[in-house]
Amino acid sequence: MYIEQVEDELYQLKKADQPIGSFRLIQLSRGAGKLEQLQVKDHISPGRILEVFEVIQTYVEKAGLRELHVESHSDTLDFLLQHQQFKKKDVEKRLWIYEVNHS
Repeated sequence: MYIEQVEDELYQLKKADQPIGSFRLIQLSRGAGKLEQLQVKDHISPGRILEVFEVIQTYVEKAGLRELHVESHSDTLDFLLQHQQFKKKDVEKRLWIYEVNHS
């Protein structure tokens, strides 16, 4: 699975050159980006969703961003974000932040 930039903030998730999803990565200030409108095809298994987040996190690291922000809309996504090393920063807004570890 890999990411291909389609427009300024629009990206496609692809596997074997076939689109399997898309998302927007909005540039925020201070080297941070915000993940929005993540959509994947219906046939993607829950295990693949973890892979999707790992690919996005790796992409963000290579792009030189320091943080990735995600607003959660479900308890299931909260659980997944916690599993992927995101930290809840705002309970009201359900804002989670992944801090990139540039080694």
